[in-house]
Amino acid sequence: MHSAPDQERSVCGFCHRPVSRELYECVDTRGSRWKWAVCDLCGAHSLVPRPSDADLAKAYDTAYYGESETKFVGWSERFIEWCRKGRAKRLSQSLKSGARVLDLGCGNGGFLSAMAGMGSYDLHGVELKGGSATRALGRKGIHIKVGTLEQDDFEPGCLDLVTLFHVFEHLVDPGNTLEMIHRAMHRDARLVMSFPNIDSFQARLFRGDWLHLDPPRHLFLLPGNSFRRGMESYGFDVVAKRFFSVEQNPFGLIQSMLNAMGLPRDLLYERLKGNGHYASHHGGGSILMQKAFAGICLFPAIVIDAIESLMGKSATVEYTLIKRPLAR
Repeated sequence: MHSAPDQERSVCGFCHRPVSRELYECVDTRGSRWKWAVCDLCGAHSLVPRPSDADLAKAYDTAYYGESETKFVGWSERFIEWCRKGRAKRLSQSLKSGARVLDLGCGNGGFLSAMAGMGSYDLHGVELKGGSATRALGRKGIHIKVGTLEQDDFEPGCLDLVTLFHVFEHLVDPGNTLEMIHRAMHRDARLVMSFPNIDSFQARLFRGDWLHLDPPRHLFLLPGNSFRRGMESYGFDVVAKRFFSVEQNPFGLIQSMLNAMGLPRDLLYERLKGNGHYASHHGGGSILMQKAFAGICLFPAIVIDAIESLMGKSATVEYTLIKRPLAR
């Protein structure tokens, strides 16, 4: 149940104005039904009605952060850790020794830990209270704030690199967060953001069954042109973008296909997090068959992602932005 009248909460997740057109429905892992709608003013696609605080508290429960010592189990966590190290290596190449880095929504601190292995940096992370934050606090050499980014957390112009890896779409007040980031970055700093690509072939094909909708945690998704315009209004210019992601896109295709087959939403994904209680009527045989299906589809899914990436239509996108002075 939603706690406020739907019409009062049918607003854009990015600009907070009333949405213009409903697109399609989706269901979350608890069985609650939601809709996605588009804002004709800023172009964002938003989840409606806007989730209440109670909705979000349930969505970010223990199951979201994984039931074990890591968010994922077994080979899945090792693969993700390998991807984090590759991302850290790539982004560290243009950083000087002593650079101050902020990973907003840092999860378990894995990316920052990988950055620590690449050089001598001043590393900071912000993560909401939960299992991931607890894990992040256990990592040495990293400054972790449990909670949300606040105006006085960093002095103006002190940050060299700010990263939001699949965090932007979770923000309840993205505009305020962007203003704080802009203030804390110096003039040569970079902002790196990744999130699901609503312009992708996966989004158009699977609609409500698409893994990367992740209702009700993903509040909005911005198409490319809308993202560029929106970021310019907050004082950022896009200087680069990447589409290929072996970490996100192939599995997104596989899980979306399983969802479209009528299986409980994101079942295999949840089991890879160790959430054995989710859709427990699907026993080991069912999960084994889904894993076998994933194994068979994995290489073709990687090839498909490579082709989609060349067209700018892959399931996720990473933008690199620089700060520019705001108009007076």
